[in-house]
Amino acid sequence: MPYQVIARRWRPQAFDEVVGQRNVTETLKNAIATDRLAHALLFAGPRGVGKTTTARIVAKALNCDRGATPAPCGRCGACEEIATGRSVDCLEVDAASNTQVEKTRDLLETVQYAPTRGRHKVYIIDEAHMLSTSSFNALLKTLEEPPPRVVFILATTEPHRIPATIHSRCQRHDFRLLGSAEILGRLREIVTAEGVTADEGALSLLARAACGSLRDAQSLLDQAIASLGTSLEAGRVADLLGLVQADVLVEATETILTRDAARAIRLVDRLASHGQDLRQFTLELTGHLRDLAILRLCPEPGPLLDGARVGLDVARRQAERATLPELELMIKTLQQAEGEMRRATQPRFLLEMALIRLAEIRHVQGLGEILGRLVALEARFPAGPSATATAELPLFGGSPAAPERPTRPMQAVETPPPSAGGRPSPGPAVPDGTPTVDAGWAATVGRLRGRKRLASVLSEVRPVSLEADTLTLEVRNGNAFVRDTLEDPETRRLIADAAAESFGRRLRIEYRFAAAPPPRLEAAGVRSAAPASPRVREHPLVREALSLFGGTIVREVSA
Repeated sequence: MPYQVIARRWRPQAFDEVVGQRNVTETLKNAIATDRLAHALLFAGPRGVGKTTTARIVAKALNCDRGATPAPCGRCGACEEIATGRSVDCLEVDAASNTQVEKTRDLLETVQYAPTRGRHKVYIIDEAHMLSTSSFNALLKTLEEPPPRVVFILATTEPHRIPATIHSRCQRHDFRLLGSAEILGRLREIVTAEGVTADEGALSLLARAACGSLRDAQSLLDQAIASLGTSLEAGRVADLLGLVQADVLVEATETILTRDAARAIRLVDRLASHGQDLRQFTLELTGHLRDLAILRLCPEPGPLLDGARVGLDVARRQAERATLPELELMIKTLQQAEGEMRRATQPRFLLEMALIRLAEIRHVQGLGEILGRLVALEARFPAGPSATATAELPLFGGSPAAPERPTRPMQAVETPPPSAGGRPSPGPAVPDGTPTVDAGWAATVGRLRGRKRLASVLSEVRPVSLEADTLTLEVRNGNAFVRDTLEDPETRRLIADAAAESFGRRLRIEYRFAAAPPPRLEAAGVRSAAPASPRVREHPLVREALSLFGGTIVREVSA
């Protein structure tokens, strides 16, 4: 007798044997038990998850010699004929090779005849989305009002390609991808029955490589047994199927976390010399980094890490050594490299450069952390340096600045009174604990950062002074657009509310608009000045900026 592959020998013969599709099988069992099965069914889902198998079980349940039952015996003549594809009352049609409308019409002519042996005629149309438009049109009337004892089952991996007119005449059942744990359990059952010794790592690799398809996992197991015999080890299975072992992913992640670029290059060289698919390695490493990000967010991830590439204990230890912004940058870098590797003639070079970039990553700060440090930095310095201090220590060398253009005050904007509580007591003194004008205004702008149009206008505004309950703001670019935006009542309210939250009290806001936009440097004839004084490098603001961003002075630009 010719050899029969594992996927066929271990095909489920009853609803209870179908793995991972309980929502579908329970519905069908109840429908058959109560004689409420629809005459047209649409099975939709990915490949290898049990659509055609379930359709055959439905046919057996309807035609079993024991009568219509949700648990067919599998041993009677009708069940055996359907299981082996010899039943004249269960017709399977491959729509991919029978797309012509003539084939569909020939099929529909047989619908009028009564079942030969069983009680129902079942038509299983596999890959139904491949039928032509004319074939679908020919099916419409029959699907809507089929003869008694006729059931149509359409199976498809692309339900969106099924016409709406067909879809509305069918009862749809969605099949899902299986979890790695479900596939792993089935593989354990198979290797035990087949007399094969396989370690847990080898079966985990097969389950992960199947990507949710039980049939693919069974085919990979068949291939591994044919090549390696009845003893399967994780290392040999990985080499056979071009998969990436867990220890390789751990080592690759270590090279990034320890910033060892040389070790990363040697790892890539070792993988390439063993014939490893570098693009597959990049995908697996990206998935492992995603697992680390999940562990940073959810210490107990549960099903979120179903089929994790590395043991949870090892993954947790690695996750603790990287921040979420760093992991996000790593994942984006590898995803970009993997996309470029598809079209590259030398994908190895792209992977090496990506790992070098990742190994050179310093501490990555989130935007909120940077903004917070900037606000704290501004709070450490006075709101406005005196003219004497500016003259003694200019930040940039060159000619003295042009005299300030005249400004004219605009009508003061009175913030609305608080909705509850007493009004703040007037007085010239600034209450204790009130932020400095620069720090408070920076916090105000930060609260309005989500409003893009207003944020762009506020980039032209700087605080001048905070005296008693009056905040004076200078608008450096007083064009019509900026004026209209700031004078809009809704804008006034937003700024007032944000300022109240930042300064801890209601303020009266005054604007001072510049008479005209500042001239371009070229028009003003400003020339490059001599390099900045060495004292500039020692200025506290410069030193703090260098420390904050981890930068160095590349060159000095004169104003």
